[in-house]
Amino acid sequence: MARIDIAPMTNTELELINHLVEESLSQGFQFVSRLVREYNAGLNCFNKSGEMLLKASARGRIIGICGLNLDPYLKDSKIGRLRHLYVESAWRKQGVGLLLVTQLIHEAKQHYELLTLRADTSAAD
Repeated sequence: MARIDIAPMTNTELELINHLVEESLSQGFQFVSRLVREYNAGLNCFNKSGEMLLKASARGRIIGICGLNLDPYLKDSKIGRLRHLYVESAWRKQGVGLLLVTQLIHEAKQHYELLTLRADTSAAD
């Protein structure tokens, strides 16, 4: 199995997830394209205190993403929200999502007491 690296994603790398946007749309998921649209519009750049956007990379290619924001609905500075977790189909069931979420939880512990998640499918839940 290829080495999988987890690291913060920079704004210059956003265009490198176009393949994830296209694949997710073909599967009926809108949230990856919404992430890119909101990021480019400056609505959610994961750059506030306690926020981040992580990438999973293998073989020089981004194969997954996962974000962390202050939960926008609960309005409590101690509650974060795991957002936009997406792993390329070819890499699913290989632990990529687990690596992303584990790193995100580790980082979130420094800022939040509780994390929330809203998933579109029961499989994602």
